[in-house]
Amino acid sequence: MENNSNESNVGYTIFKATGVRHEFPQVDLVKKQVTCIVIYNDETYMTVIVDIKTETVQVEGDVDELGELSMDKDSYIDMFKQNARFFIDNNISNPKEYYDEIIKNTN
Repeated sequence: MENNSNESNVGYTIFKATGVRHEFPQVDLVKKQVTCIVIYNDETYMTVIVDIKTETVQVEGDVDELGELSMDKDSYIDMFKQNARFFIDNNISNPKEYYDEIIKNTN
């Protein structure tokens, strides 16, 4: 069998939006709490409240019924914990405004 290590594995990936969104409707810099939601077709499937001060997470709802359209529950929770820490550490009370400003300044 011949070793074809010189062959290229070049290809491409197509990313297609699933319609599943995550948002941060409330960032309380004083209480150090961030509310995070997972939305699909204007319906909230999961709400996660990350409390940085007490290092706790409250979860209401689930993303299981979204199937392969979304990440699994634990992945969302991990992502939301990282986002919450970033918002609190950087005094970002309005994530949408923050990200809109970044996009505006990169164009």
